[in-house]
Amino acid sequence: MGQWRADFANDPYDDYNIIVEILCDDRDVAAIKQSHDGLLIKWYPNSEELTIPLDWLSGLLLEAKRNLPKVYKPGDDTVYRGN
Repeated sequence: MGQWRADFANDPYDDYNIIVEILCDDRDVAAIKQSHDGLLIKWYPNSEELTIPLDWLSGLLLEAKRNLPKVYKPGDDTVYRGN
């Protein structure tokens, strides 16, 4: 199993919105981003099998849910009041 880490970063391909980059052995393997429907994970194409520690990933998802800004659907009249 590789060395896993995550970094909060800006996505230059999506108006510099904040994302969480997931890295394995210092290679980008996935990104977590906020969408209208909640958190999404995008896994990048990879030719090798990756085994990710589930406890680490679940903790990362909770941190992302707390810290990534909310995205609202057009017409959503809900007022965002922070965490």
